[in-house]
This record gives sequence, structure tokens and C-alpha cells, in this order.
Amino acid sequence: MPKPWALGAQVRIVGELHGQQTVNVLHFATNEVESDVSPPSPLLLALVTAVGECVIEALLPAVTADWEFKFCDAKFVYNSGGSPIGTDPVIFTPPADSVGELGATSVSFAASLVNIRSGFGGRNGRGKMFLPPPGESNMTASDIDTTTMTLITAFLTCMAGKFLGTSPSTVWRLGILSRKLAGAVLGSFDDAFFIASQLSPVQKAAIIASRKAGHGN
Repeated sequence: MPKPWALGAQVRIVGELHGQQTVNVLHFATNEVESDVSPPSPLLLALVTAVGECVIEALLPAVTADWEFKFCDAKFVYNSGGSPIGTDPVIFTPPADSVGELGATSVSFAASLVNIRSGFGGRNGRGKMFLPPPGESNMTASDIDTTTMTLITAFLTCMAGKFLGTSPSTVWRLGILSRKLAGAVLGSFDDAFFIASQLSPVQKAAIIASRKAGHGN
């Protein structure tokens, strides 16, 4: 599914850890045309549901029980047809008490890092995703244990099956959106969106300072 793209979308995975909000922002594109992008957009609903299902089925087993999955939302950020895209987001709400399945963690700013690669050189073609951390007992000397890495890989496999490769199960493609190349109003979306080709988990535990308690998301 190559460019030119018909639509671009942003999905947020929103959770809470130690009273602190966590937000993962992902970008997607599709060649499918939707004449009416007003909510509830069928394409956005399918997208946010697909992501939300991967979180429930595969991410929760890979993260600390201190993390609760609150919701996913999706909105259009680009429409090649020029129709308005400033619509309300489509929201996926998980069942109550959708929490991680691993042990407790002592800090809110630890994270499991995933590198997103597109095969294009330079910083514009690379991205990162900072997932909620595993439990304290799943890390030794800052390394995430092998069992947890397998669980993280299962989540990435779920996402890849839906959004990566030559025959994903949805019409959407996960990628990296370069804000620098896109411009302030995303007018150059086709040149700024790079299809992801690989999702690679990093064994070393990472930190994301903005998740420190009391410091935003």
C-alpha cells in the first residue's frame, strides 16, 4: 500500500500509572477513501478497535499491575480530499479494571522501549514507543527478563499482524510521521509519513522523564 495516502490518523493509548497519565501516540495512513469523515467514522472505529484489542490481549500481560489501560482514541490528521478533519476523536473504552498482569513497580517513569524502523535513513525514518514498564521483579540490573521480552514481542506481533507487512489484516499502515517534513498543517503528509517495517523491543529498561509523578504525561 504505497502513497499517495487518502487519510492519515493519530491513535493515542492512554493509561495511568501511580496516578500519572501515560500516553503513547501512534500514526497511521491508509489508501481507503471515506467520503464522510464525521464521527463515528467506520475507518477510525476499526482502527482504534484494532489497537485497543492488541492492548487488552497482548500488552496487559507484559506490563506492571500498577498500570491501568484507560482508553484509546483516534482522530484524522490528514485527508487528501480536503474535507474537514477537525472532528471529535473516536474512543475505544476497555472493560473496567483493565490492568497489567505483572508485579508492582516502584517508579512511574520506567518504561519498556520499542524502536520503530521504516528502512529509510536519518532521524525522520525512525521512531520510538515507550510502553509501560514490567514489574520490579521482571528486571535485573536494568535488564528486562527474557520471559517479559517474549510478552512484549507478542504485543508487537499483534500490532504487526494488523498494520505491518505486505498483507496486514486491516487497511491501515503503522508508520512514523515526521512533523518537520509535514509542516505545521501536515500539508506534506505523503512525504512525511514513513511506513514502519520493524518493531524492535529493547532489553534495557528505559525512562521517560515526563511520566515522573506530577510532571505531565
